[in-house]
Formats: sequence, C-alpha cells, structure tokens
Amino acid sequence: MKKIISSILLLAILSPVVSAQDVGVPDWEIGWDSDKEPMIMELDSNYNFELVIKFWVDNSRPVPADLDFEIETNDLFIVDDPGKVSVSANSNETFELMISGSGLNSNGELIDARQSHYDIVTLKATLLFGDQSIGEKEIEKQVQFSSVFGFEIEFEPVVNGKGPEIKSGTHEEVTIRVLNIGNVDDALTKIGLSFKGCPQMNFEQITALNTGEAISVSKAGTVKLLAPSSHPDKTCKFIVTITSEGNGISYEGELEFNVDAPDVLVKEEDEGNDSTDSSDFEVKENSLPAIAAFICILTVMFAATIRR
Repeated sequence: MKKIISSILLLAILSPVVSAQDVGVPDWEIGWDSDKEPMIMELDSNYNFELVIKFWVDNSRPVPADLDFEIETNDLFIVDDPGKVSVSANSNETFELMISGSGLNSNGELIDARQSHYDIVTLKATLLFGDQSIGEKEIEKQVQFSSVFGFEIEFEPVVNGKGPEIKSGTHEEVTIRVLNIGNVDDALTKIGLSFKGCPQMNFEQITALNTGEAISVSKAGTVKLLAPSSHPDKTCKFIVTITSEGNGISYEGELEFNVDAPDVLVKEEDEGNDSTDSSDFEVKENSLPAIAAFICILTVMFAATIRR
C-alpha cells in the first residue's frame, strides 16, 4: 500500500513538468511585415530616395520585453530606427525603420541596380534585463534601387567640337558610340540617321548599331559620310536619333562638320582682247599709206601751180 501511494505522489509531481515541456517556454520573435525581396528604393528626379520598412515584434512572455534595435546596411545610407522600445506582455506590435540617401556614388554616377546587385539591411534586436543583454535575434532584408534608363551619343573623331572635314567627291568615316547612362541594361528599339542642311550628303553603314541588343555600358557603330563631287562649301550636321526600350524616350546626337569644295581655275580669255587690239592696229597700218598718197597728190598740184 505504501508503494502504491508513493507512486501516485511521484506521478502527481512529474505531470506538471511534462505539461510545461509540451506547452513550451514563452518567448519573443521579430519579423518583416512584407515578404517582398528585394524591396525597391524608388529614386526621384534628383536620384534621392526614402524607404520605409515595417517589422513586428511578438512578445508571448508574461512580462514586458525591453528591446534595443540596431541596423546594419550600406554606409552611404541614412537609417532612422526605433531605438529602444518596450513591448507589452502577450502582445504583438509593429514598428518602422526608414532608410534614405542617394542613388549616386561619389563620382556622381548611378549605382548599379541590375538584378544581381542589391544591398542588405540587417535588423538586430537585443532583449534587455536592465542594461544587460539576455537574448538577441536578427533578420535581413534585400533592398535595391529602382531602374533608371538613359542614353548619350558620342562621335569620333571630334576636334574643336567638329567632325572631320570632307572634301567634295570624297568620304570620311565616323564612329557613333551609344553610352548607357542608366543603372540597368537597356536596348534600342529605333535608330535613325540623317543630315541637316545638306540634302546632297549620303552615308553608308560599315558597322551597324542593332536594335534589340542589350547594352550594359556602350555599343559602337561606324558610318562612312559621302560628299558628292558637286557638293559646295558648306557646314553640315549629321543627326543620330535612338529610342530606349526601357523608357521609350528618344535621344539625339548631332555632329557638325564642313564640306570643302575644291577651287575651280578660271582662264582669262585674253584671245578676245588680243584680236581687238590687232584689228585696231591693222586700221592704223592701212590708213598710213592713204594719207601719204593724198599728201603726194597735193604736193604735185602745188608744184604745178607755182610753175604756171
């Protein structure tokens, strides 16, 4: 009988322990409010951004949770976090942290925003008892800049702001370079080549720029500018127009150059002048004998009169 009573008492003592192990010890958790990866840092017209990220704290403990938050991320970002907070017992509360800054690097260039390039925001929460840490948890979130598209057009060679001089009846080669000044890959949907002010000019593509071809940094093509032999001296403009696949905006580049027509030698027609002089001279020669004969006749007549 004593053994039976002892066994019952032992079971009664152990049963609460087993129940507590099944239920688990009350704890606290943190997590992001959004599962989106990465979150986008939208750049404004000046390439600045502000991103608000929400997170929650779930405190299932029977006492308040005093927490201290720290953020680790890109050194160029400005971070505003909640700092120290107290979460009531058996409650769930939502907090915000804000990241701001610029999408430009120290050289004034857009920071890469291609798919594989992103920054990490690490949120670290420390549970405090007084000033002592009694537990830590951390979570991470990927953040990425919004896409920016843009192109610039350059020409080579260029000297003193102008392209090569072209003599009438000849040609010169020019390189067209398309630069991607955005922060993601882009492509061209349209390419237009034309002349302004010189309708006689023509071109021939040697190495063509292609539509639909991804441009990460730059792409180049070469054209031959052809000036016909009849082209006069003139300042001309070669116009290149391209359209971005990313934003649908058209960009234009302009190359100014001179066409030099060779000098035409004009002969002075001296023959006409010479013939005129000769005819005058002939008149004078023909007139001299007539005058001499007339004088002779007068002399004879005068002599005959005197004799009489």
